[in-house]
Amino acid sequence: MGLQLVFVVETNKKCNSDWIYIKDTVEHFYEYDRTQIKFSTVYMDGKGKYKSKEKQVAQFVRQYSAMSNANHSKVLYCFDCDDYDSNPNDQKFLKEAKQYCDSKGYDFVWFCKDVEQVYIGKRVDDSQKKKESVSFKARKAINKVDKLRLMADSCRIGTSNIMRVLDCNKELKRKN
Repeated sequence: MGLQLVFVVETNKKCNSDWIYIKDTVEHFYEYDRTQIKFSTVYMDGKGKYKSKEKQVAQFVRQYSAMSNANHSKVLYCFDCDDYDSNPNDQKFLKEAKQYCDSKGYDFVWFCKDVEQVYIGKRVDDSQKKKESVSFKARKAINKVDKLRLMADSCRIGTSNIMRVLDCNKELKRKN
């Protein structure tokens, strides 16, 4: 039985920064049978476009299940919290995005305040996101990331719930 994890990320395909951090997280903190798990990425090209990616998500799910009746997919929507603590619009957006994910049976992954702050400890200008993520990967900086920061149960600057969500997949075994 195969598992496809469909990660829906805020960035665009050209930049690909979010996926670099997420993939490094999976590779560094988990063991899995590479023949039984498939990773697919859907690029939102802006967090406000999450609903418009439904057809692409459904297509990935359909294609994977068509390969074998035993295959199943999990969809993980990944969002930056941005200024949720000081901007009511950001707080409202996150609430609506979470409700959307809950209504569809998707997992809701958050990065507080954004993915760069979680992994490299600072916010990054949009024009530098690709450069920073490529440098992060090249330096193998995932080795210095405290896994407890990736296992948060509530938003605090520099934290995420990504490992809490990934831990729910029995096909992924956390490394010690």
